Amino acid sequence: MKSLILFCASILSLAGIINLLPDTELVLKQLSFTVLSIALFLIIRRMNIRFIMDSMRIIYILTVFMLIAVLFLGSGDVKRWFSLGPINIQPSEFAKVVVPLYLTTIDNDLNKLLLGLFPAFLVFIEPDLATSSVIVFLTITTMFITTRNLKLVLYIISVPLSAVSSFSKHLFFAFLTLFSLSFMVLRAGLHWFVSAVFSLMIVGVITPIIWQKGLKEYQRKRILAMINPEEHKEKLWQTYQSRITLANSKPFGKGIYGSTQKLYGYLPASHTDFAFSSLVETYGYVAGGILILISFTLSILIGLFGFSEDPILRNISLITSSFLTYQVFANLMSVMGILPVAGIPYPFLSYGGSHLITEWIFIALVFSADRWKVS
Repeated sequence: MKSLILFCASILSLAGIINLLPDTELVLKQLSFTVLSIALFLIIRRMNIRFIMDSMRIIYILTVFMLIAVLFLGSGDVKRWFSLGPINIQPSEFAKVVVPLYLTTIDNDLNKLLLGLFPAFLVFIEPDLATSSVIVFLTITTMFITTRNLKLVLYIISVPLSAVSSFSKHLFFAFLTLFSLSFMVLRAGLHWFVSAVFSLMIVGVITPIIWQKGLKEYQRKRILAMINPEEHKEKLWQTYQSRITLANSKPFGKGIYGSTQKLYGYLPASHTDFAFSSLVETYGYVAGGILILISFTLSILIGLFGFSEDPILRNISLITSSFLTYQVFANLMSVMGILPVAGIPYPFLSYGGSHLITEWIFIALVFSADRWKVS
């Protein structure tokens, strides 16, 4: 099974390189990123996973320090990267690995939530809403995997519902009423009940404030464009171009030099956010379908390790499978215009070194956990 996992990841990485043609400069850069990623994979897969997990607290602290440092020392107007000559390092990508793994070593569920949301908040203010959402997703996923507290599960689900309903006073009141009744049915203690309701009220108060003052104008318009496209057509230009690219593609593509949307710059971010649309235009629907099949096969194969009796292997495999599935799903929904264009890369396919290294590290950790599992 591990051989098949390696095969799927390698095919996706190779597709990411080929998809950059005819730009040989980008091809060479992505090839170097791939070689580095596989080298790190070969090193980490042989390391004792228990040594890695014992070091997670230190690694987590270093990651948070980097997320804070990039806010002050990062390059460009958007503080997301450290520029080291020709290389850009994005700490938030590595936080995707570090945060959920560290949370599996924490016993207290509330501490897990706080320690997961803090780095997500640091990423959010870079600003990088997309990566922040991934870290929040992984935090919640990790808590679901490791907790046995049904009340906590209900509370976690209620937090985003509280945020959404907060834009209507009547809807928010109805939501709090239903939540309170649910906790009564579960016979939650008074302390649990009061703390949960009070925190949800805080979320309901600050969400409209964050919407107005925390999000950039372009982020608000992207979200509103999906809700009411007729009034925000200018912000759907990227989505329209992606849809045009997909609609005008052929079963076996237009070829490297026939992909007009990609070659003439009509398709924005054709090598990053819209790499899948670019691949479909160049190599066709058949290639796109095979790519999706390989991606979900990879997630399923990794998820099968979740049946292991070893807790470390079980946790890491389920987190990795969830992470890959989420990013594939979010990227596909974006390029098809179902979700706002958030900037979440397609695993292994989108151009970029930081996210590619992260994805290979996730697989290496699964292999390490399987190698050193307790029989």
